[in-house]
Amino acid sequence: MSTDSLEFQEEKAEPITGQAVSVNMLKGGVGKSLLALNLADRLSQHGHDVLFMDLDPNGHITESLGYHDVFEDPTHDLTNIVIHEYGEFDEYIFPTDWEWDFVPASVKLSTLESELSDNSITLLKKNFTQPLLNNGEYDYIIMDGGGEWSHIAKAAYGAAGRTIIPIPPGDMNRAGFKRTYKRVVDKMPEQVDFKILAIVPNMISEYLKHDKADRRLIEGLNRSEQFSRYLPSFARVPSEDWDAIDAGEMDPPKPGLRKNSTLENALEEENMPFGRYLEKQDSVSQNDRKTLDHLDELVRIVEQEGVANE
Repeated sequence: MSTDSLEFQEEKAEPITGQAVSVNMLKGGVGKSLLALNLADRLSQHGHDVLFMDLDPNGHITESLGYHDVFEDPTHDLTNIVIHEYGEFDEYIFPTDWEWDFVPASVKLSTLESELSDNSITLLKKNFTQPLLNNGEYDYIIMDGGGEWSHIAKAAYGAAGRTIIPIPPGDMNRAGFKRTYKRVVDKMPEQVDFKILAIVPNMISEYLKHDKADRRLIEGLNRSEQFSRYLPSFARVPSEDWDAIDAGEMDPPKPGLRKNSTLENALEEENMPFGRYLEKQDSVSQNDRKTLDHLDELVRIVEQEGVANE
């Protein structure tokens, strides 16, 4: 971890626990599942009791972590407890090898989707997440809410009231972000007390010197009065730097969560979170350390319910 990260940790306030957080955007392929998994794991590494919920009907994380049998099990049906209010929490919660607990996705999420409605946005919170937080079972519940606009996605937003939005470069992803803001943030009922914790430029791969998708995303967010306040420090570029970059007076920075093959391979090939994979390596690259630092900054943002000096 960098010296700056250590100094930040020494100065930070006590963590605000008892939170549920949805990591989501209304578009697939934005890296939300991988980010949600690794955020949950890093929170656990920082000493918190964490529950990670895979509410994506595709079950990619569930399958990758080795819970194929649970995914195919028709009795693993959150509909029972969320809609019909019977059953015990521990029927749906599984321990993992990484000191955090897990609610896997299952084929029965389609049943939950069909029984939820536009008026049931608070049911997942009322009957599942909030009781677990109220009794002190967990400090944080992290949810992967799926990538399309659905009743489950809406219920995840409502159950959390807090969200982190990953957004990769590209016009379709920017459109997905606008759709998320219009359908979720602007429409969220007041009783949910909804809040964006962070907007995370994700899967960045290009330099910022050229007018391409990566730059348009980073510059657009940084220059936005509405959205710049949600950017983590690792995604911020001061306004005066853009002219200096174009004039060749400074090396282009590398803001945002960069596309990282190790981050992806840790799950796809080794079936484990990124940080746990790095622990097993004899050496760690500078790029991987930086990615881990960025994930740890997101941990601090969750702990403080938002970007510092928002």
